[in-house]
Amino acid sequence: MCLLGSVPFNLRAQELTLLAGAMKATDIKQSSYSYQLEYRQDFYQNLAASVAYLNEGHVPGHHRDGYAVEVWGRLPTPHNHFSISLGAGAYFFYDTQALPSGGSADVHGTAPIISVTGTGYLSNRWFYSLALNQILPAHDLKVTTATLGVGYWFGRNEKPTPGQFGHGPDEKAAVTGNELTVFTGQSVVNTFRSESARAYALEFRRGLIRHVDWTATFIYEGNPEIVRRSGLALQGWAVNNFFQDRVTVGIGFGPYIYIDRKHPAAAGSINPTAITPLASLSLSTRLTDRWNLRLMVDRVTSSYNRDADIILLGLGPRW
Repeated sequence: MCLLGSVPFNLRAQELTLLAGAMKATDIKQSSYSYQLEYRQDFYQNLAASVAYLNEGHVPGHHRDGYAVEVWGRLPTPHNHFSISLGAGAYFFYDTQALPSGGSADVHGTAPIISVTGTGYLSNRWFYSLALNQILPAHDLKVTTATLGVGYWFGRNEKPTPGQFGHGPDEKAAVTGNELTVFTGQSVVNTFRSESARAYALEFRRGLIRHVDWTATFIYEGNPEIVRRSGLALQGWAVNNFFQDRVTVGIGFGPYIYIDRKHPAAAGSINPTAITPLASLSLSTRLTDRWNLRLMVDRVTSSYNRDADIILLGLGPRW
């Protein structure tokens, strides 16, 4: 979360990239699709960090995705309209695996990730990118992904800037005020059947300092047959602001305190209250001075093979 937080030097270029392509699982010699959404933050001319959501598609017995956090070094090039970057970091994955009984298990883990990207600028804002990732877990599938996509640079000035690739004065971001947002959307349980249901949430958000927010959110995940969870999430957020604070991007993490009315019974216990981590990505836009539109993607991590994704769109006042 430090990618977007307050740092002792100016935040510079900000890039959001959507890519799609293919993956190959070398262990089992199977291929599938792959896609990723990456936010990259330049700190110096040739040094950056990124956070990305990566989906590795579906191969027999495995549905794996997760979040990658990487540090990048940019190789010098003769001009500023194309760059090659090398990245390395950690990949936090969620693998839905088939069980012999016919059910599924949610396997969690961390793996090294090594990446290389080639980026070319189509205009002052838009660029294309080719990304290669090597994911090397010790006890899960080893995978190579190759994706191609387009991205947008959110910096204040035009890019590329001759002699200052990746630079551009940062806008003075304001501290987030009070926001109350009502959400509706879909929850999807991470099993091979992908049971889904209508989901709802109510969030209160307030900024603590520049680039740092906190939220309290009531979440109802609906009734997707095998779970029926609802509860309270308390999260800290690293956020970045663009276009005079009209657009924000954020990463949130914190505890989710819930009751699952369809939790498998254990030792005579029913409807247990539990705490689990909740990781979230958010994109918002200010419609007016008083109203905000926000997209939210939550990942619920369970200890009983009931991980879920919650995709929400919300509207609410700000003051």
